[in-house]
Amino acid sequence: MDVPEARVTDVEYLEINCKSALNRVKGMGFQWSLNPYIGCEHRCAFCYVRAYELRADRPFDDRYGRTVRVKVNVPGVLWSELSRRSWRQELVVIGAATDPYQPAEGKYRLTRQCLHALHAFSNPTGLITRGPMIVRDRDATVTGPLQSKMRVNRESARRRHR
Repeated sequence: MDVPEARVTDVEYLEINCKSALNRVKGMGFQWSLNPYIGCEHRCAFCYVRAYELRADRPFDDRYGRTVRVKVNVPGVLWSELSRRSWRQELVVIGAATDPYQPAEGKYRLTRQCLHALHAFSNPTGLITRGPMIVRDRDATVTGPLQSKMRVNRESARRRHR
């Protein structure tokens, strides 16, 4: 049996302000993504984002995940973007480039606030996570008001590689 990658305990959280919340996506089956964090403490070896980090000249090796940038203003920016007349209520997938339920979410609660904004605008939403913290937000996801417009994918590496 493979030994799992050791959990990083010396993660630095940098609070930043973002200019936009929604990111246009190409070639992934949806048009828009939302990532409340940049970097991911889970540090999954199979994560495709590491290849992106290499192309962007950012750490993708054992340094990846040691610094997580926290977009502290992302819920407010999202509200502004969803309020635009030009917004067409297209599917927004949360967590396409970083897990929205990584440990930082326990403190910052940005994913939860973004879910409430998306609900307020009746916007179709998808969510990708491997973090168990999603159960905290079940009232805002699978059992709550977004139920008919929410898709959740929580697949662990263990199930994926069996």
